[in-house]
Amino acid sequence: MKRLGVTSLKTLHMSEPLGIDVKPYFSWVVKSEERNTVQEAYQIVVVDEEKKQVWDSGKVKSDQESFITYCGKSLKSCMKYIWNVEIWDNHGNKASAESFFETALLSKNEWKAQWAESPFKRNKAKKGFGNQEPATHFRRKFALRSKPVKARAYVTAHGIYQLSVNGTRCDGRELAPEHTVYEKYLCYQTYDITEYLTPGSNTLGMYVGDGWYLGAQSLPDIKNMKHAHAVLFQVHVTYEDGSCEVICSDNKVKAAYGAVQCSDLYAGEKYDANQKKSGWDTPAYNDAEWSVCRIGEYGYANLIAQLGNPVRHIMELPAVNVRKSPAGEWIIDFGQVLAGKVRMKINVKAGTQIVLDHCEVLDSKGNFFNNIIGLGGVGMGVDQKDEYISDGEETVYEPLFTFHGFRYVRVTGVGEIKKENFTAIVLSSDGENVGEFYCSDGRLNRLYENTRWSQRANMLSIPTDCPQREKAGWTGDIMIYARTALQNADNTSFLARWLQNVSCDQDERGSVPIVVPCDGPYPMYAKFLNKMDGIFEKGKGTSSGWGDAAIMVPYQMYQITGNTRVLEDQYDSMKKWCDYIITKARTKRNKKLRLPKEIDQYLWNTGFHFGEWLIPSCSKEGYGDKEGMKKTVMGTSKYTAPIFGWNSVHQMSEVAELLGRKEDARHYGEIADKMADAFTRGVIDENGDMPIDMMGAYALPIYFGLVPERFQKKFADKLVKSIVNNNMCLDTGFLGTPFLLDALCKIGRVDMAYKLLWQHKCPSWLYEVDKGATTIWESWYAYKEDGEPMAMSLNHYAFGCIDDWMYRYIGGIRPAEPGYKHVRIEPQPDEIITSANRRFLSEHGWIGCEWAIEKGKWNMTVEIPCNVTATVVLPSGITEEIGSGIYQYSSDK
Repeated sequence: MKRLGVTSLKTLHMSEPLGIDVKPYFSWVVKSEERNTVQEAYQIVVVDEEKKQVWDSGKVKSDQESFITYCGKSLKSCMKYIWNVEIWDNHGNKASAESFFETALLSKNEWKAQWAESPFKRNKAKKGFGNQEPATHFRRKFALRSKPVKARAYVTAHGIYQLSVNGTRCDGRELAPEHTVYEKYLCYQTYDITEYLTPGSNTLGMYVGDGWYLGAQSLPDIKNMKHAHAVLFQVHVTYEDGSCEVICSDNKVKAAYGAVQCSDLYAGEKYDANQKKSGWDTPAYNDAEWSVCRIGEYGYANLIAQLGNPVRHIMELPAVNVRKSPAGEWIIDFGQVLAGKVRMKINVKAGTQIVLDHCEVLDSKGNFFNNIIGLGGVGMGVDQKDEYISDGEETVYEPLFTFHGFRYVRVTGVGEIKKENFTAIVLSSDGENVGEFYCSDGRLNRLYENTRWSQRANMLSIPTDCPQREKAGWTGDIMIYARTALQNADNTSFLARWLQNVSCDQDERGSVPIVVPCDGPYPMYAKFLNKMDGIFEKGKGTSSGWGDAAIMVPYQMYQITGNTRVLEDQYDSMKKWCDYIITKARTKRNKKLRLPKEIDQYLWNTGFHFGEWLIPSCSKEGYGDKEGMKKTVMGTSKYTAPIFGWNSVHQMSEVAELLGRKEDARHYGEIADKMADAFTRGVIDENGDMPIDMMGAYALPIYFGLVPERFQKKFADKLVKSIVNNNMCLDTGFLGTPFLLDALCKIGRVDMAYKLLWQHKCPSWLYEVDKGATTIWESWYAYKEDGEPMAMSLNHYAFGCIDDWMYRYIGGIRPAEPGYKHVRIEPQPDEIITSANRRFLSEHGWIGCEWAIEKGKWNMTVEIPCNVTATVVLPSGITEEIGSGIYQYSSDK
């Protein structure tokens, strides 16, 4: 008998989460050495820490192993629950495993703590380095009668904080409570502080910087915003005899300034070691001169236990080179564009000011080059600078309350520097690795690594566009990248949290803003978009292809993982977005087109839209000149808005059907059909031509199946011709590029898709690789013809969506059912690639396809996990249906 096992137990897609406040769901992975293994039944039993049973699912006949919702008794706050799952397979085996989760405060009424607000007069933060007030130390001294057996701290702040108890940091998380729609959704974190507490005197300390809550570039859109650091903490202590005690933030919290003279997520941090307060968070410290905090009236309505992985220090990169530039400046090269900060060993005389300036690229001569000048960059408060003032002591310093996007660092203020004194600290919310890919071509391997690095850098608290300039949750970027992201790392809970913030930022009309959280400059930008839209009313400005993230992100989460919980949680938000599209199409007629009402009322063809955005031929000079921008925005939106509007409504119908909402499914299905018909009659003209002759204008309708049969050959020919006429280079933007290669494959031109992949002239993916890129660029044109870099971000993951295509066509693993329940193994390489290996950790376990061509023979190893079936297609045309197990194949090429 082969051994059956249960592994990877998760609650809410997190391993042993500490502090949840929503109904949990459970997941696990079945493992067996025996082929064709299927789970036939499961039973979940949940008990609390007092061994009282709260749920027994009974033996459920099902092969489901993910997203199984808890259906037991009401859970209690601050309680540890142990859950055991037992499974039975189709071979007569059974296995079990155990895990746990812990609840936080399940009712707002259980908050007894008071908001402790800094007593210091504070000016509103200004943009630019050095234009902010200092970070604030908060401390609360308290006594315990004995050593506790359990102690939990529930903590949050206005600002970003680091928590310590008796002089020791309690957790490695960074930038808590992270970036959310603060007015409606402020995360609090749960810490196990049992080991840090002692009988007698104890001190809880919080050091708070501005972060997103009070940063000049990220101020939340809150009426009567109070510009003050504030903390909230509630410590629950349990003694050996079972008695409990609660210690809260209150009027006993004291505050003082320390070494961080100013901190900003965009401008950087200034640290004066001469002002540090050694031992400030220990009981023995004398705080007689500290000021007593005010009590802030902020309430608890917006408090939510943090879901998903926190921002952490995930790896370190030592400096690979230190040299003097032609301009005579010390430049450190870490060999990789990243998001994070620099750790620096220091041994200089007191008063020495060391300045670190960060950038992603050097100029053609090897000098420091600030590549984010312009929109959102220098001049807008984004300086990417840190400054350290020495107290004469040898020490190690790294910034506390900022992060940067960089590869290179210019160091000034000291003489000769040594590379062993500098380390890059990589920060990310990056979840568990779920993907591997390599092939026989090193350039494609580098491209894959570039995508992974951009994902690490931009999955940082929220899915951002770039880590150095805007650091903003642009909805369009994650809409086109979510599918790839979910095949690289476990971002289920991370994206679920962000989608809850999408719901928070969605306005009463259903409009989803272009950026979530919609803070900093973006509420004003939304007003501009609304004015462009001609509505002149309050609300969040949006765009097709951006706001559609409200539909496409949860839909892709379901497609990749089988997650229906996220569809249920986001259902109302998804409906509101679709109703917004439908209403806009019906009520805002495009008078210029003079279309019949029965057509025009089903086309989203008015208002402002970004269109495809950053089409190469229109953006050779950064964001493009006025004519290029007009062509991109006003021209391509003639087809992007109707297509993505239809797609959202169409997917809404599918989601409603899946969740058993029959009436909604019928309603949105009928409207989607009318929108598709309106597209073929109102966007495609009677000759089969699109309103603007762009590559994406033909690729997108082909991909989405919106081309009438009579025009399919014409569209295919036009798409191919547009590529040939563009020197075999792509010419699609944000909304067209993710679908271009698949559109070619749909018309039978896999060969041309590979030609675009292999292209090394600009614009192309391998052009970036040839230029030494270590991440994915925002624009294809990051360098001028003379070799000088342009003012452009070199770290956007959006165009890294090419990896999804490589996983399917080179790696050979294609989902045939949602959640990879059934897969198709069918590599389709061209003659250049001679081997590849793709592995993906699905909800059911690792799916693998490794193949190589050796002496004219095709050899392939396929790995299928339990509960999954596969169709294997060999180059010879032989097809085989298989279940779980490891299989070897060999055939003629």
